Order: sequence, then C-alpha cells, then structure tokens
Amino acid sequence: MPLTEPSFNLFAHTLTVLEWSRLVEALASHARSSLGALQCRESAFAPNLEEARRRQQETMEMTGLQEGAEPAPSFAFPDVREALSKAGKGAVLEGPELRDHAAVFALWEEAYTYVSRHRNEAPALAAVAGPLHAINEVRDLRKCLDEAIHADGSVKESATPDLRRLTHHANELRQQMRARLDDLLQSSRYEEVLQERYFDQREGRYVLPIKAEMEGRVAGIVHDVSSSGATVFLEPRELVDLNNAIKIAEREINREVMRILRELSSLVASHLSLISAGIGALAQLDGIAARGRLAKQLGAHAVALNDRGVIRLKEARHPLLALAKEHVVANDLALDEETRVLIISGPNTGGKTATLKMVGLFALMARSGLLLPCAPGSEMALFPSIYADIGDAQDLTRDLSSFSAHMIQMIALLNEMQAIRAWAPSPRPGQALVLLDEPVTSTDPTEGAALAAALLCRLAAVGSKVIATTHYGALKTLAQTTRGFANASVEFDVRSLSPTYRLFMGVPAGSSAIDIAGRLGMDAALLEEARRKLEGDDHTFDDMLRDLHDKQRRLADDLARAAQARREAEEAARLTKEQLARLEATEWEERRGIKKKLQEQFSRAKAEMQATIDAAKRDQQLIRVKEAKQRLIELEAETRAELEPPRRTVPVDALKVGDAVEMPGLGMVGTLLESPVGKKRVRVKVGEGEVSAAVGNLIGLSEGAMGETTAGFISPPAIKRELSPVRSYHAEDRAVIDVRGKAADEALDEVMAGLDRATLSGVPMLRVIHGHGTGRLKSALRQYLLVSPYVERFRPGDRSEGGDGVTVITLR
Repeated sequence: MPLTEPSFNLFAHTLTVLEWSRLVEALASHARSSLGALQCRESAFAPNLEEARRRQQETMEMTGLQEGAEPAPSFAFPDVREALSKAGKGAVLEGPELRDHAAVFALWEEAYTYVSRHRNEAPALAAVAGPLHAINEVRDLRKCLDEAIHADGSVKESATPDLRRLTHHANELRQQMRARLDDLLQSSRYEEVLQERYFDQREGRYVLPIKAEMEGRVAGIVHDVSSSGATVFLEPRELVDLNNAIKIAEREINREVMRILRELSSLVASHLSLISAGIGALAQLDGIAARGRLAKQLGAHAVALNDRGVIRLKEARHPLLALAKEHVVANDLALDEETRVLIISGPNTGGKTATLKMVGLFALMARSGLLLPCAPGSEMALFPSIYADIGDAQDLTRDLSSFSAHMIQMIALLNEMQAIRAWAPSPRPGQALVLLDEPVTSTDPTEGAALAAALLCRLAAVGSKVIATTHYGALKTLAQTTRGFANASVEFDVRSLSPTYRLFMGVPAGSSAIDIAGRLGMDAALLEEARRKLEGDDHTFDDMLRDLHDKQRRLADDLARAAQARREAEEAARLTKEQLARLEATEWEERRGIKKKLQEQFSRAKAEMQATIDAAKRDQQLIRVKEAKQRLIELEAETRAELEPPRRTVPVDALKVGDAVEMPGLGMVGTLLESPVGKKRVRVKVGEGEVSAAVGNLIGLSEGAMGETTAGFISPPAIKRELSPVRSYHAEDRAVIDVRGKAADEALDEVMAGLDRATLSGVPMLRVIHGHGTGRLKSALRQYLLVSPYVERFRPGDRSEGGDGVTVITLR
C-alpha cells in the first residue's frame, strides 16, 4: 500500500499537536532564497521508503560538501517566477526584472560547475541538478542580458549601436542647452527678472525661475508656479526649439530602449520551460542545503530507515528542545518488530509527553529527508500514517467535554485504521504510528482504564505502532503481561523530588503524585493523611515500583560508568599506542642518524681503500693492499670510538677456546674454536659456519661487551651491510664465489670484489664456480686472473671440486 496521510482533519491535528510548523520554520530560516524557504515549507512528505532514503542521501551529501574544503554555493537568488510568467504572456519585462534573471543564470552556472565537480561524491545531488545541464543555452542568454543591462537594472548605452548614437546626440543637445542657459543667467537682460541664478526642469523641459511680477517682461511659456506664488518657472521663447529637439531625442532613446527590452523579454520567454525547471532545481538545492545546516545545528545524523516498524534510537534528543537549549537529556528508545504497544508511565512533568512528541517529530523528519538528532547507528521506521492525540481536546464551541472530544477523535482514528486494514488484511507493525497522551481520561478511572486497554488492543490488532503515556496501573499491568506490549518509564528522583527526564525501557513507574505535591508546597499533614488513605495493595505496588525504579537507575548509572570507563580505557590505549609509535619513530630517526654517520665514514674509508687498491693494481704491489687494510681497520676503530661507547676488550694472548672475538676487517663477531697461542691463523665460529681468521686481526671481547653485538655481526646494522663477507668459509680455507648464469661483466665485478675481500681477510684460496656453458664466461674470468695482482696461480678444479666448471685460485 502506498504511503498516505490520514484524513485531512486527523493529520492536520497531528501536525499541530506535534508542533511540526515550528521545526519547518526553523528549517526555512536556513534557506538563502525565498523559493528555497518555500520549498522547505511546502515540500510534501516522502510517499515511500525509497523516496525517503533518497532524500536522506541528498541531505547527507550536502552536509558532507558543506563541511568540506570547498563549501557549496549559497544558493541565494531572486524569485523571478512572476516576471517569467509575464514574459511568457508576451509582456515586456523591466530592466530590473531582466537583471534578476541574469543573477539567476549566474548562480545557475556556479551551481552546475560545483555539482559537476563533485558528481562522484554526491550522485544524489547531481540528479537533483539535472535541469541545470542546459548550461550552454543559459550561458548565451546571460551574456545577452549582461551586455544590455546594468547592475542597477538600467539599459546600457552600449546595448546597440543605435542606442549609443541616439544617446550621444541627446547629450550633445543637453550640453548646448546648458551653454545657452549659462549665457542667459549671466546676461544683464535677465538680472532683474530672475528670482535666483539657477535653472530647473518642468515636464522634462528646461525653465528659469522668474519673479512673478516680472513675468510680462520675458516672452515664453509658464510651466509651473511656486507654492508661495512669488516665482514662476518659465521656458523662454529662445529655448523652445532646443527643448523640443531634446524631447524628440529622448523619445527616440525610449523607443530604442523599449525595443531592446522587448527583444530580451522575448528571448527569455522562448526559454520559459527551461528556466522554470532550472529555478525549481536551484530552489530544491537551496532546500537541501537548509536541511544540511539544520542538521549541523541539531548535531543530527543519518539513520537506517525501515518499513518494518522497528525503532532503535540512541541518545535521541527532542529536536525543538535541541533548538532552544544547549543541553538536552538524551535517551535511548527501542521498539522491535514484535512490540506493537509501548506504555510510558511516570510522574507529571517528567518528560512523557516530550518523548511522545520526539518520536512523532522523528517520524515526520524521516519522511522529509531531515537527519535526526540522535547518535550514529540509530534506526527509524517509516510510517505510512502518523496520528497523535496530545493535550486537552475540549471544544466549548461544539459543547464537547475533554472526554467527548477525545472519544470523537478515537472513533475517527479507528475508522481510519479500519480503512488501512482493508488495504492490508494481514496487518503488521509499522503501517501507522499512533501517539496517545493519557488515553481515555476525564472519566471514571476504572472504566477509563478498561476502555483504554481495549482501545490499545484494537489498535495493535489493526497493525498500528502505538506509544501511549498513562497513570493507569491497569495499563502498566497489561503491558507487563501481554505479548507485543512493553513498559517504559521516566525517572523521578525521590531524593530531590524532581524529574530527571531520563527514559528507562522495560519497567513501569508510579506517578509520585503525593511526592510531587509535597515538592510544590502541600501541607505535610495532609500528605501523610493521603498516604494513609491509599489502599494497601496500591501503596505496596507503588513502593515496589519505586524500588524497581531505583534499582533500574543504579543499573543504568553503573552501565553508564562502565561505558565511560571503557571509552577512557580505549582512549588511554589509543594514546599509549600513539606514544609508542612516536617513541619508535624517534628511535628510528636516531638509528637513521647513526646509520648515516657510519655510512659516511665507511664510504670515505672504502673510497680511500679503493684508491689504494687501484694503485696496487697499477703498481702490482701487495704492500699497498695491506696498508689499505690496516688503514680501514684504523678508520673503523676511529668511527666506533666516535659513535659507540668504549667496550672492554681482552688481550689476544689471554684468549682461550670458547671466548668471543671480533674481526673488524669482516665486521663480524664469533667464538674461538681453537687457542690462538703460537698460531698465525685460527678457526672462528660465526653463526652456523666458521671462518679462518688471522690472529693479528682479532679483538678479544669481555662477556659484557659481547652483549653489545648481534649474532654474528657488529651493531649497528650499517657495518653489517658495508662489510659482510662474500660467503662462509670451509675448514679447508677456501672461499666460494658462485657466478653461474651471470653476464661476463657482472661476474668479473663479483670476482674482483671477492678477491679484494679475500686478500683483506687473509684467505689463502678462492674457488670460483662458473659452470661450462659456452665457455665464454670461463675464458673471460681466466683471462682476467692472468693479470690480477692478487693471484699467485690458478687451475681448473679436479673432479671432486667440480672439474673444469670451477677455477681454484691461490692468493699471494
């Protein structure tokens, strides 16, 4: 069934009691144009769920754009509908009316450009702006208006060549007239007859102020007389021809101006439907922008919309109260698909009626594309019909008591619900929202409670979602014992004897009438007598409700504190994580600084070493290589002394098997596998392998100093990368370089680097695996080895070493 309002009187009454017009006016005040404000006031409610979601999406997109780096245009433009209608009927528009059209076209182009630029992030707004796509026609029309009309609405002299020519001619005539007038005012002939030395205009003709008694001395035409009669405004005969010429020139100018205005009006009229559609789009965009500004003012958010009658509001605030007050108590309210009737009880002035109005306004706002003042994650049902009976319905003009007036409205409502049921024989919650403020009062309480219970059951049966306030204990019991019914209550603080406006779901509450009367100043003895007159069961029931409410309040407070503690814990965890990230970033920056210094130091050392090696290659002298090796060791020691704290060392002669040693030349740390006493070279375990190292290059480390190194390599990592060995060394003191599959140039570079490192570390033999292939790589490598200053001799490997696919090198 499509969404329809109840009959006019019922729905109009609903809008009145919910004070919908106040919210609409608040919305309209955010519009920037009169048409946008009208759009806010007259916009119909969404007829279905799809349309309601589309409108909400429009508002969300506009809100996002308004909060972005490039805010949306203001959408302020004049209302040109009446002038446009006149043009469509063939009337000639005035200059200011055409100027207003030009202002509309300027905003049109600005809005089109803006929406087009944000089309991907605001597709719903782009759809609204569809009529603005006729921008080229509008741009041409605006150009014509701008070329012809001044900002003050007057026609420009440059509008046409004829107007320019006529205007220049009229100006020349006026200059001639002023020159003639100046001559007359200065002449002795007019000295006695002039009242004062000035000229004026009457009926568009230039005149002089002549003394009344001197009128007969000047030939001419009298056009006016002063109020005192002492002065006559006379056009001298000698000015008549020039005045006539000026009048003719002005008439021709007016004729040309009218022709221009007629052409421009006709041009506007030829685009009447296009302009009307564009104006409608601009007004709609202004209305959406107003919805976005209202959402910001209310602190509102988008909600999930459904047609199942489900309401889940988190931290919901009454929109009218949120507009009027800075702080409004927020409440949660939840009605699932199975709950058809919610009974809200509690003391007077506790907020029951405000809750009713809030839900009703939320239902109307959801159908209007407005965002709701509640927390994200909320959900609101879209109701086809909305009805509210709130306040005193007494009508003295119709001789109706409050009870009778309410009953007439209930009868009309039931008839309306019956009509809805005809559309949906199997009703489900969500077809109508009914809000009842203390139904069936102003009569006998027992009969009133019974009639109210029957009414609520009937409304639930026909598929209505009902929220009602009550003081009837029978309705509270009904809600507690009947499937599809639920209780809720507003809190009353018995200690301060004042309402807190907090809503509790699932529990009823007493009216606290005696307590409130005491707070208002009622005599204490009278109150005590009233308590004694309460029937025992009622008194016990009220005490039970009060105790239940107190427990509910404490539970809610504990839950709120737990939620707050969780938020604080999450915030502390977030801050701790951010602090840790900052500390890690700081530590990383410091490490990068050390690394950079080390790299700079060792880059200089490598450059110096490479220069020495190049010289050694040229001179064929290994002594230079050893000098470079020693220099590198010295540079490394200087760098470590500069960047690292001093470490405790152990003399080499005092070392024994198992002690930690450092090999600066290799940038490695290992464990002695044999005693260095009396030996030139020893085996050292590094990681999972072992190497042969010269005793003279070893540095013994104490146990404490060993902790400053990483497994196998000296910290920091820069040394590891700069001087890591080519391969692990075997016990036979032979290093291995594998260059299979590489280009000759690349392989030669790796072999030369390996020879450099092997010479520095004192390795006597090197094995190069190059494979067989075409033989080109093997030939190139052996050709180089013939001239290398490091190589004493080389040979093909034997069968156990890999045959001719391997070259074994003995170093000098």
